Amino acid sequence: MNSPATFSRRHFLTSAASLTGAAGLLNDVQAATAESKPFSFVFFTDPHVQPEKGAVDGVKMALAKVNALEQKPDFVITGGDLIMDALEVGIDRVETQWKLWDECLKTLEAPSYHTVGNHDVAGWSPKAMIKPGESAYGKALFADRYGQGRTYRSFDHGGWHFIILDSIGLDKATNDYMGWIDDDQLAWLQADLEKTGKQTPIILVTHIPFYSVWHQVILGPKINIGGKALVGNVHDFRKMLGQYNLKLVLSGHGHISERIQFDKVVYLQGGAVCGMWWKGPVHGNPEGFLQVECHPDGTFTDRYHGYGWKAQA
Repeated sequence: MNSPATFSRRHFLTSAASLTGAAGLLNDVQAATAESKPFSFVFFTDPHVQPEKGAVDGVKMALAKVNALEQKPDFVITGGDLIMDALEVGIDRVETQWKLWDECLKTLEAPSYHTVGNHDVAGWSPKAMIKPGESAYGKALFADRYGQGRTYRSFDHGGWHFIILDSIGLDKATNDYMGWIDDDQLAWLQADLEKTGKQTPIILVTHIPFYSVWHQVILGPKINIGGKALVGNVHDFRKMLGQYNLKLVLSGHGHISERIQFDKVVYLQGGAVCGMWWKGPVHGNPEGFLQVECHPDGTFTDRYHGYGWKAQA
């Protein structure tokens, strides 16, 4: 029997290696267990914060509802149009709105990821007050504040892969925005999908929807909805997406709650935190946000939460 004084160095190193290996195995088991559990997140789109109409109180009220959810979300993804508008106003108004959004966001208890919306882009309008060449022009303020210098990104969580796209393109002929995914972003998207592989379930987020039917329902099946309502080049990369395990595409922009399923993909518009720009509900859908629960088998469930907002007179 070895005494402490005669305990061999070889035995010590072997034991230490065993403990290290056991710790590593435990970490792997814990990680696998974490990925085998359901989790939820919140899709919080179109808050359109502004100084008027009680919008700051409304956004804070909605975020308080997120904080109080019975099933705590692991994180929040915003769906764009965080501020009322940067397209057609001056820099002072733009900065005021972003400061109000920051004030609201500080009340959120969960981590957050952010999608750029058309109203978050400065100066992309024929009526623009912020002009090309100015430091605030375009997506710079959004990218610096909320995108780590970029307007699109991806991340993994709980065995699922999340992709946040920038669907705001610029029509150079009119200096107006349009729904578009540019070539550089598409190259990045292809590389990101290849890295993710074909088995991992994927959720994709875009401010401007890929598909929608509410215009046809309200205005008639032959309505020409133009280039602002939908992503105009989605057909160019639809087949690329179809090669992977895409489960859900989340969007905002239309301020309605809409569900489309085609083949194995569900397309959800997530309503709007602001409703009809803080004037009331949209087609009977209350001001609110979407909660999605993801399961280890690649399925999900979703639920829309109103938060009890009443528009000011």
